[in-house]
Amino acid sequence: MHGANVVVVTRPGEHAGVEADAAITRIAGATLAIRTADCVPIVLEGDDVLGVVHAGWRGLAAGIVDATIAAMGSVSAATVGPHIRVGCYEFGAGDLDTVAAALGDDVRGTTTWGTPALDLTGAVRSALGAVPTADAGACTACSDLFFSWRARKETARFATLAWMS
Repeated sequence: MHGANVVVVTRPGEHAGVEADAAITRIAGATLAIRTADCVPIVLEGDDVLGVVHAGWRGLAAGIVDATIAAMGSVSAATVGPHIRVGCYEFGAGDLDTVAAALGDDVRGTTTWGTPALDLTGAVRSALGAVPTADAGACTACSDLFFSWRARKETARFATLAWMS
């Protein structure tokens, strides 16, 4: 969706196939899933609550991480999956200004070839604040292990799944 829509899953299968940017649950056995390519997949853990977030630049600027944390009530840890990294993410000045206005100038970067770039990793860290965060460290554009629209015009996506046992 590339926005800030969060769904709350209260039973397994609820909201299956619904277009949203994040999902949370407090129910054991309910599997949460998001699909991404270059956008950032985030798994959030809290006290008896779990969330998954599809965080693209529009969603980050719209406050998807804040909206998900608010719906969860508490977050104690985050895990960030593979996504396009600053060295590969050339970005237009106007859109970069939009993200920087929402999350601060730390989202500004430079590609490896010297053009303005968006630092999605920095944007997510800014949105997460003090939440301890693990990062897979992989760039979807640099590795053919992952799908990348920006680098290779691939239309496929990979899924991030999370559940509480």
